[in-house]
Amino acid sequence: MAVYELTARGRALEPVLLELGRWGSQDPVTASRELSASALLVALKTVFDPAAAIDATFALRVDGQWFRVTVAGPSIDIVAARTERPTVAFDTDVATLRAVAFGRESLTEAERAGRLTVHGDRAAAERFTRMFPVPAAL
Repeated sequence: MAVYELTARGRALEPVLLELGRWGSQDPVTASRELSASALLVALKTVFDPAAAIDATFALRVDGQWFRVTVAGPSIDIVAARTERPTVAFDTDVATLRAVAFGRESLTEAERAGRLTVHGDRAAAERFTRMFPVPAAL
């Protein structure tokens, strides 16, 4: 499997791309397909609210793909990687993560429906769901 990483020059564009994402999040999503896991995680980064955040490491297994979300102070870092000893680990699909992260479904509802498994600090898991406020259109 090939792994691609951005160069330092490519990473320097991240603030510009996130601003474009914030701008774009003001319009309703009209696509008929669900976002990819990677696209959803970029969307989460664009609406991240440091004031609602908790310093923690989250392991996300989304449709079988692992991501590490590290929140420290006012910053968030998301990489495609598995992490050992996360504060919380979520195992779910893209649609469920989107609904839970954007506040359209509670963790408990998704767990009861069998679409989400949560391991670790329950308070941190609940806090995760409040770190990504978005306009109602999303």
